[in-house]
Amino acid sequence: MSKPNFTYNNSNSTCCFCSRTCNPHPDFDEPLVTTKVETNNKVIEMCINCYFDLETFSKENKQSFAEVIKAKENLLNILNKSSHA
Repeated sequence: MSKPNFTYNNSNSTCCFCSRTCNPHPDFDEPLVTTKVETNNKVIEMCINCYFDLETFSKENKQSFAEVIKAKENLLNILNKSSHA
């Protein structure tokens, strides 16, 4: 996977994994920094924190980044369905 292009100063940015909409870093008064990644034939938006956490996890566990994203996305779908049951 190629290095991501992060988007700065997008006031509508949101992370599909952690659901952040605001920059959590106390030293920066700017919108959440995100990138868009294509998986399962759709584009998802994730914050810079989640991106690098998942990238580190994929390297440590010798899994492809795409596999890790798909697994996390599937887990979130299961949890969201169980919370609405």
